[in-house]
Amino acid sequence: MVDWIDIEFELTRRTQYWKLNGLIEKMTGRKEFPEALNLGGGKTATRYKLRVQEPDFAVLRQVITGIDTKYGFATSPYIAGIEISVDFYPKRPSSDARARLHGVLVRHFFPTTRVLKTNRRWPRFMPGRLKKTDFTIGRNEIDDSLDIGDRMAPGMDRPALYGSTYYVGERDDPSAFWRIQNKELDKQNKAAGTRDKLSEDKKRVRIEVTLGQEGCREIGLVHFADLETLRFTRLQKSFFQFMKPTFGVIRPSTVRAASTAVKRKVEEYRRERFLNAGVLGLQIREDAREELRALEMPTIRMLHRRSGTKMPVRLRAGSGAYGTMVAYEELTRMVERALAGLQRKVRKEMEV
Repeated sequence: MVDWIDIEFELTRRTQYWKLNGLIEKMTGRKEFPEALNLGGGKTATRYKLRVQEPDFAVLRQVITGIDTKYGFATSPYIAGIEISVDFYPKRPSSDARARLHGVLVRHFFPTTRVLKTNRRWPRFMPGRLKKTDFTIGRNEIDDSLDIGDRMAPGMDRPALYGSTYYVGERDDPSAFWRIQNKELDKQNKAAGTRDKLSEDKKRVRIEVTLGQEGCREIGLVHFADLETLRFTRLQKSFFQFMKPTFGVIRPSTVRAASTAVKRKVEEYRRERFLNAGVLGLQIREDAREELRALEMPTIRMLHRRSGTKMPVRLRAGSGAYGTMVAYEELTRMVERALAGLQRKVRKEMEV
């Protein structure tokens, strides 16, 4: 479903937000409270942002037309943000089933490696075990050399708690921000202190992606009319992707017993990292390993020259750019079907 959508528009004449709200309420029966972006004298503005929760796009089209008729648009309204969610329900509703489902989604969620570019975007959960927010991967930001080791070793990992909300990306990021949560409540209004407690069969695990203006442009969503042709199914690859890790099978060797033991330990660490922090955590470990390899490469080459040996061929168990991962096909198909259903719903409301 579309949780909410932000429409920004500029009017040809100034007005107060409550007058716009009155016009919207007449058409929809709902208060939407448009936000003034260039507030001036008499608390009037020409530029507004309108956030519509759980939009019916047929009704939203009427609202946009109504505002244009009364005030006129200086420029075409554009989409500044959108939040899309996919809900997962266990076949047999229970707390244990949702806990398992939560663990599967958190461990296999692999939206896009761009989120690993800065630390603040890394996987984390709230509330944490030790702090308000705990990162799943330990870091040492004081010493870069120790930081590589911490990113590779699973000893400082903190698995996301079942009752927590798992985050990837940075809030208010112009591109994308993700949440995975066990949804037991609906229609929460913290200011009013109201909420709906869901029955067991309606409780689910939800993945939400919030796209900022850059994220909207990336998927081809600029103007309201773009919803008519938006391919929601294409969101799966960039924003709702799931992967499986691959692990090496280390066979016993009497000739190189020490090397075999090291390789086994490495695979143990990789398995432990996956169980603690999922495929994103495993990718963080692989990236740190590449950094360490680059730092040690001059020494490795020198040792091979001295001994007259060649660099071993690197084998990757998976495929594609991230060779230790393979697609989680069953989850991928489920998400594609859900997004296809959303696409049909939106196009019907947009009268396509």
